[in-house]
Amino acid sequence: MLSPTVNTTRIRVPARLLLKGDVTGSNETVLGVSAGVATPRGKVEVFLEKAGRQRKAIWNAATIIVVRRDAAVPVANRGADEIPLSDRLPTFHELASFDAGKAWDRLSPEQQREIGVLALRFGTVGQCDEYFHETIEDVRKGFASSHWTPQVQATAVWPRLHIQLVASAAQSAFQDLCDHFDPLWPKLFGWQAREEVK
Repeated sequence: MLSPTVNTTRIRVPARLLLKGDVTGSNETVLGVSAGVATPRGKVEVFLEKAGRQRKAIWNAATIIVVRRDAAVPVANRGADEIPLSDRLPTFHELASFDAGKAWDRLSPEQQREIGVLALRFGTVGQCDEYFHETIEDVRKGFASSHWTPQVQATAVWPRLHIQLVASAAQSAFQDLCDHFDPLWPKLFGWQAREEVK
């Protein structure tokens, strides 16, 4: 789904895209959404308030939530120039024709370094997620490639705590990479001509 479904008073968004101030169907106001290190994979922590009482809920990141947004304007009635660059989503054509090399060249050396470090972290830690299991049988079921020798497979038997820490670190690395890209979209897609995106 490239953009939330919008009507005049309510919108449907995945839990990971909830914004501060959104009001859920139970009349709870969203105070914030986060995917902390301790949050299970694929879930987000949603901080809610109702009648002065606050609570934290853990929801699936992809769960569609119907919320009210005070300033919601139907997407059909908004032109691309009316949507702030920080809220705009790429079109299908922009995604299908995305040129990573050109986008990379638009970034400053500092931005390239930051993204490179985040990508390396995700590419190493994130790639290792789900390789490790508590028993050799589970390791062998989980390995998709037959070129891993039994000796190598045996190195993937880890204690549960270590497996959970790697999974959490992989999720955190992915989230950090995604969070870093969001404010750069105007520059990466060329919506903003050669200006620095802070």
